[in-house]
Amino acid sequence: MQQGKKPTRLGLMPALLMALLTGCAGVSPSYSSLPAPPPKILPLPAAARQPTIPSECLPTCSKGLTVERESWLSTPTPLASPARPVNEATIP
Repeated sequence: MQQGKKPTRLGLMPALLMALLTGCAGVSPSYSSLPAPPPKILPLPAAARQPTIPSECLPTCSKGLTVERESWLSTPTPLASPARPVNEATIP
């Protein structure tokens, strides 16, 4: 081989093939089969907690609001009135 001459792609193929084969020949690492510990659920900080419900709030108020909201969702929206016919003067 002369100095300054670059190797061709055909000359690099055996080296690439050997690199690929040796990479696949290795033994895969074995992983531990021990189960992971369950995640810890930490309590919320005081600023993130919901305030206590005041005594004037009754459970029936919340239930009544829920029933009314569900009735809004089940009520279909009114159909739009039909459009007026196109004025012939506006047609080119």
